[in-house]
Amino acid sequence: MRKRARLLGCLALGFLVIAAPAAEAGAKRILKLGTVLPPDNVITLNATEFAKRVNDRAKGEVEVVVYPQTQLGNEREIAEGMQLGTVEMAAIGTGILTNFVPEAGVTGLPFIFRGWDHLEKVLRSPLADQLSDMILKRTGIRTLGWWEQGFRVTITTKRPINTVRDMEGLKIRLPEEKVLIRTFQLLKAAPTVIPWGEVYTSLQTGVVEGMESTTPAISTMKFYEVAGYLAETNHQHAVVQLLVSDKVFQSLSKDVQDVIRQAAKEATNINYQAARAASTASWDQLKAKAKQTTFPDLKPFQEAVQPLFKEFGEQTKTQDLIRQIQALQ
Repeated sequence: MRKRARLLGCLALGFLVIAAPAAEAGAKRILKLGTVLPPDNVITLNATEFAKRVNDRAKGEVEVVVYPQTQLGNEREIAEGMQLGTVEMAAIGTGILTNFVPEAGVTGLPFIFRGWDHLEKVLRSPLADQLSDMILKRTGIRTLGWWEQGFRVTITTKRPINTVRDMEGLKIRLPEEKVLIRTFQLLKAAPTVIPWGEVYTSLQTGVVEGMESTTPAISTMKFYEVAGYLAETNHQHAVVQLLVSDKVFQSLSKDVQDVIRQAAKEATNINYQAARAASTASWDQLKAKAKQTTFPDLKPFQEAVQPLFKEFGEQTKTQDLIRQIQALQ
């Protein structure tokens, strides 16, 4: 009986060892895609559309699952997660990657983009590919698409911004982005770095006196409820990247890689239309809800931040890249 029991046990163990790889091989692989924005924000909607296209075409091999509104952490945590392999994909602002690749900050230089059309030409150009290569080599994070989100505006809690002088001393919440921080230093504001998930309460409790972001982000996060003064400063465009851990990407079959590339291309084309529409609609919503909306003369703002172009270009050796972006017609 004991010999028979041992034999049956060995057979069962052998079956499990043989069966386990087969079950594992057939399992669908989940790819987590993180954003810090709500489900109804244009970036999260674009990420969701990308995920749908991948999932429809991947034949059950992978499933992209979107985690919005900082469920996977703030932007820095998501970026580090892709490097560590705990997060597979993301749609996050390029600004956060400047902590790893300072040259990427060129897209965040104030007023470098003349408008939506100029921005799109840059993001579709070899200049963007050059930045993508830098990011891949230094971080192990692959860029699947460069996305638009909108030109950034400023909202404040205590007083409106009518001129550049009104920025002086204002405690403005900013992300952990060196170029943006330096921009507001040159405007003589008091930059205060606070994680995205804490912005609402920081405005509400007076930790900061204002914040800046795109109109879709401000609207979907309802920051207007605690900061009633809206100023069209348009000081920067919030460039977003659709990203994937290259280690994860290389581990996928060629067919799935092709599916992901094509879905990213299609989602990027959708983004370039959707971002403009969302920006216009959210601007109208914010104006309707604001206590006061101002349209300051931006020339003094542009003059105040000019030293940043020289500083940034020299520090990152991107003088030629800056010139090429500015010259692109």
